[in-house]
Amino acid sequence: MWIAPIPVLLISLQVKPGQTFLVAFIAYLIGKLSWLSYLLNVLPKPLAFVYTLLIPLIFALVVLASRKIHKVAQNNFSVLAFPILFTAYEYLLFIFSPDGTATSIAYTQSNYLPVIQIASLTGILGISFLLCLVPSVIALVCYNLKQKKNNSVLLSILSIVLVAVFVYGLMRLREPQKGKTLELGLAVIDESAYKGVYQHDRAKEMELTTLYLQEVNALADRGAKIVLLPEKTIVANDSTCDAILQKFASLAAERRIQIIFGGTKQKTGFYLNNAWVISNRGVFLADYQKVNLFEGEVLDGCKPGIKISIYRLDTLNEGVAICKDMDFQQFILGYSKKSPAVLYVPAWDFVQDGWLHSRMAILRSVEGGFSLVRNARQGRLTLSDWRGMVVAEANCESGTPAELLGELTVEAHTTIYARAGDWFGTVCLFAAAGFFFFVFSRRNKKTA
Repeated sequence: MWIAPIPVLLISLQVKPGQTFLVAFIAYLIGKLSWLSYLLNVLPKPLAFVYTLLIPLIFALVVLASRKIHKVAQNNFSVLAFPILFTAYEYLLFIFSPDGTATSIAYTQSNYLPVIQIASLTGILGISFLLCLVPSVIALVCYNLKQKKNNSVLLSILSIVLVAVFVYGLMRLREPQKGKTLELGLAVIDESAYKGVYQHDRAKEMELTTLYLQEVNALADRGAKIVLLPEKTIVANDSTCDAILQKFASLAAERRIQIIFGGTKQKTGFYLNNAWVISNRGVFLADYQKVNLFEGEVLDGCKPGIKISIYRLDTLNEGVAICKDMDFQQFILGYSKKSPAVLYVPAWDFVQDGWLHSRMAILRSVEGGFSLVRNARQGRLTLSDWRGMVVAEANCESGTPAELLGELTVEAHTTIYARAGDWFGTVCLFAAAGFFFFVFSRRNKKTA
């Protein structure tokens, strides 16, 4: 990701606009083809192919516009055109896309902790900007060497930015861990157990409930004080829902453990996707209804919720969200502003995207300064701290059972991003508009 744009940007400075567009489009398309098999599994074929072609098209237009700005400006500060235009594009995509931040290039850096700390200042758009700035500078340096131009300003800009990012990241990573230590247990049963459960069969619904109650008991036996189960753990209808919820509440009180789990509440003509939080005294602390639905849920008649879920437990604020909610930085910003120490996320992934989807959620926690406990059917079970460091992880992408036991120290860490929101995206959007105005005004002067 740091290197791939360099030849494209360098070529764009040396060839005609049509050739620039073609090179940029083909280059990005080659990379995007790695997503095609995944997209064909989760989208209708026409949409999968449109999606595969659309983003390379936008990338090519961004490269073409960056080239134009450099040709008109003829100065070193045109190196900012590519990162600013691409970041502005991502910001607009985050706002208007039904998939939120899913396609951001920032997630490719999720494992590189010093780099991703910048998200606590700028959101993930700062990571995207950095990923575009470095190759933009290198490409222009290479071009200037051929033109025998001085590169001291460019190299100074790059050095200052990289040093600042890494120093800030390392300082944040060196902060001592403090706060409350949670003893956590996560479990997912074999995916085959869900076969036939959506046919309003009371016996099957109770059988599924029993399997998960056994898992909770087993985790409690092994020392877990808080148990998180995945999205749509149970399936219930109006005649069974109260009885099923009471079974979990009774077990929580009996074993003195906190239980968080998701469930499908089937209604006549529609259904709800909920997550419940039960205290270690058997008291319901939260009943959250998923707000951000994926396309399949919408088509199946699921009704979205309308608000976040933050609750107070002892001295800490905690929260619960569900799966795709974590794809939307503006939505999770609502949680971050409440300064939760930890967010619990029941989820359900699509087998091939377990790593990616878990890391998307983890980047939200870096932005907001909270720890994250996430349990996904056919995905990843993760415990991660407020810096995005994965403390423990298990994999159930193949649909097999999985368990995860671990400790996580949690405390709210208020971030600049949580306070200021998407200020960086707004700056890039105005800067992009400024670039276009500059090019347009210079063109008019030449015409006059």
